[in-house]
Amino acid sequence: MGVLKDLKIGDLEKELRVTKAEAAQRLIDMDNEKQEITQDAKVSAAIAMYKIQLQMAEEAQDPTFDKGSWDVEGWKARLADLEDEDEAEEVPMLEGGDAGKDQGEASGAGGDGAAKV
Repeated sequence: MGVLKDLKIGDLEKELRVTKAEAAQRLIDMDNEKQEITQDAKVSAAIAMYKIQLQMAEEAQDPTFDKGSWDVEGWKARLADLEDEDEAEEVPMLEGGDAGKDQGEASGAGGDGAAKV
């Protein structure tokens, strides 16, 4: 009886170690997924900001456009939120192809100067 009991305890301890290892791996996977989702959200926010900046640059070149309709304070707040993040400066590199195209068009249409109005 004692031998069977020891074998059963050994099997249960082995199963417990495997379960703990699986749980730890799941926690690691969940943390990695959370970080990936957060990074994707930052990239999406940066893309949205570039689109707004491009639109403002295009509007700045139109002499008939009423620049009083711009939400400058909202723009500054959103830009400050992005700059608060440590990785916000790396976003243009991650975004790649479209950012260079949009920025090229924006620089031809007034670029960064339009965002400072």
